[in-house]
Amino acid sequence: MITRSNPEVGYFAAEVFETFAFSQSVRAGDTVYYSGVAPLRGTLANMELVGPGDMKAQFEFVLRVIDDLLKADGLDRSKLVSWTFYTTKVAAFMEVLPTVLKPWIAGHAPCSTTIGVGGFVHPEQMLEITAIAVDA
Repeated sequence: MITRSNPEVGYFAAEVFETFAFSQSVRAGDTVYYSGVAPLRGTLANMELVGPGDMKAQFEFVLRVIDDLLKADGLDRSKLVSWTFYTTKVAAFMEVLPTVLKPWIAGHAPCSTTIGVGGFVHPEQMLEITAIAVDA
C-alpha cells in the first residue's frame, strides 16, 4: 500500500504541494520517503526564506521540519536510513556539520550523500535535504 501526505508542520501551505504536484511524505509499505525539505515556508504568494545568508539557521529549520515530518508519520530520528544533502555552499555546510548535525542525529547516523549544486528555487537558499526512513 502506498499513502501520500503533506503534514501540517509549519512548512508549506497545501497550495504549494498542489501547484508543484508533489507530496512531502510517501509511505510505501514500511518505507517513508521525504521530498526535499528546504528552508522555506508559506504560500505561493508569500514564500519566506528562513535564515537568509545563514547556513546554520537554514540547516536548523530544515532539521526541525524533518523532525516534525517523522513525528507526523509516527517515527523518530533513529528511523532515518538515508538522506541526501544538496548545498550551494559546501564549505559553509561542512563548517556547521559538527555543531548542528552531529548532536541532532545523536548516534543514529543514516547513510549520507552531500552534493554541491548551482542553485535552488529561491536564489538565497543554500540547503535542501531529502530523506528516507523505515518503520521497522
